[in-house]
Amino acid sequence: MTKGNGDQEYNIPSLAALSSAMRVLQRYEFKNNHGEWVRTVKPDLGPGISERVWEAVKTTDENVDVCHSVKTELRAALNALLGDFGVLAIPTVPGPPPELQSDPIPLEAFLAKAFSLLSIAGVSGFCQVLSLSLSLFVCVCVCVVRHDKVSIPLGLYDNLPVAISLLAKHGSEWFPA
Repeated sequence: MTKGNGDQEYNIPSLAALSSAMRVLQRYEFKNNHGEWVRTVKPDLGPGISERVWEAVKTTDENVDVCHSVKTELRAALNALLGDFGVLAIPTVPGPPPELQSDPIPLEAFLAKAFSLLSIAGVSGFCQVLSLSLSLFVCVCVCVVRHDKVSIPLGLYDNLPVAISLLAKHGSEWFPA
């Protein structure tokens, strides 16, 4: 772990690399599935989305093979680690959210760290379970990055909710509904 600035922020380079691999694969898949339509129709998309869509459409296939190798190796490593019934617990988010209407730089840093955590399930294809509330435990299938999401709250820290995500082998969606 490398320590960032005086805000006690930590970055894990391997998770940042995994997040980068996930973005490369997502752009590649998006381009292959929707690139021709985007180039032909030129849809009027909102700010932020439009930039990401065009970035994906203009992306090259460079590093896609390496990212597929990372995906295969990560899935094999997690399969070996967790077996058929193991569960990996990770933080749901990397820390407290940035304040509303704050400088965009902390928001981008927060989102980068959040995507790093999401990339574990997103790249491996594992089921990620997050929790919705203290009184209700529900598994919800949400196709965001090809994994299921529900969150398990643990309580409060500095008056902010703290939760964990559980990752299980693909096909092991045996969590109670």
